[in-house]
Amino acid sequence: MNDTAPVRSYEAAAPTSRPGLPVVSLDRAHSPQKVLAHGELLRRFVEGGEIRPVHMRIGIMGACNMRCAFCNFHSPAEEQFYDLFSFKDVISTENAISLLREFAANEGRAVTFCGSGECTIHPGYPAVCDAGHEAGLRIGLITNGSRLGRPAMAECVASTHTWVRIGLNAGTEATFAEITRDREHTFASFLDNVGRLRQSAIDPDFRIGFNYVITERNHREIVAAARVAREAGAHYVRFEPEFYSALGHRTIEPVMDEITAALAGAAELAAPGFEVSVPKLDRGPMDRVEAVEGDFERCHYSRFVTAVGADGHLYPCPQVHLNSRYRIGNVIEDGYAGVLDGGPRAEWEASNPLRTDLCKSCFYRPQNELLELLRGGQVKLDDALGAYALEVPSTLHADFV
Repeated sequence: MNDTAPVRSYEAAAPTSRPGLPVVSLDRAHSPQKVLAHGELLRRFVEGGEIRPVHMRIGIMGACNMRCAFCNFHSPAEEQFYDLFSFKDVISTENAISLLREFAANEGRAVTFCGSGECTIHPGYPAVCDAGHEAGLRIGLITNGSRLGRPAMAECVASTHTWVRIGLNAGTEATFAEITRDREHTFASFLDNVGRLRQSAIDPDFRIGFNYVITERNHREIVAAARVAREAGAHYVRFEPEFYSALGHRTIEPVMDEITAALAGAAELAAPGFEVSVPKLDRGPMDRVEAVEGDFERCHYSRFVTAVGADGHLYPCPQVHLNSRYRIGNVIEDGYAGVLDGGPRAEWEASNPLRTDLCKSCFYRPQNELLELLRGGQVKLDDALGAYALEVPSTLHADFV
């Protein structure tokens, strides 16, 4: 970190884009400052005490029923990076249930189903979610949305989930089908399924929204997508730029002016009960470059959040899961606690004392910058906790750090 005078505000680590791009405006569900809702955990972290992750990101299978044009796991540009990815990987229902129960017994509070494949096509998904919910975990889901209208899946989501985020990625059904190769008329189903789940969900904090990956092929449908999301009854639409580990956002750089204007138009569609999330639009590649982004030296975020791939291995975060240089240990064979506390995680962290060449650009840069400012005393913990409590009296989905 730079040796500077103490910073007084926790907002010093808020995400920003370069001049000329839209001001970053994130919806409440995706605030990178949620860690400030965990005062006791932060105090242990700042004082150098041991903490365990409260949030697990997990992919229970590598298979998917779509082939999205922008998916990192299908891109020739990513074959070097996600070298452990396999469509055949799957965590069995029994093993997934055991893992979630063990995670909950070891200070775990929330689990997000995501990953390289589509978790909802796993035949045991409802049973896994039921078990996780019974163990006291809050459940989130990142999905392509194709199975949300099926009765068993809709009941599972309504009764056990805290939030759902669906890949929208187009403003018209034709473009959606073209870039996802969808064969199940998923886009048309959004107009019925989203509102129905919003009304039927049991969790009082339930949120359902859309994620839109901006690419060269869909950037002209940004405003149309925001309209679809609002008409479907979503709580929000969240935009993010296309990203490849080796390319960063260079794929969309030539059309950034058009994207900027379109995002401004989408933001105008925000209304009570419907948020439009405008992201940080510029970010460099993770590897094959010399420049390092972010004013932090170590990955602290992986102390609070961890990731498990469909290969059954623990990784420090979902950005680098299924990369052999970040594989920590097999939580299915050796148990979650055995990997976390029995040596493998400590050994991995000792071998990677600073950010490695694969983490030159970090998706969780705001969280890591804030944590390092707190750890180093540039932001005083009590001041940050007090200011955050005044500004955000109740943190939405706090356990999904």
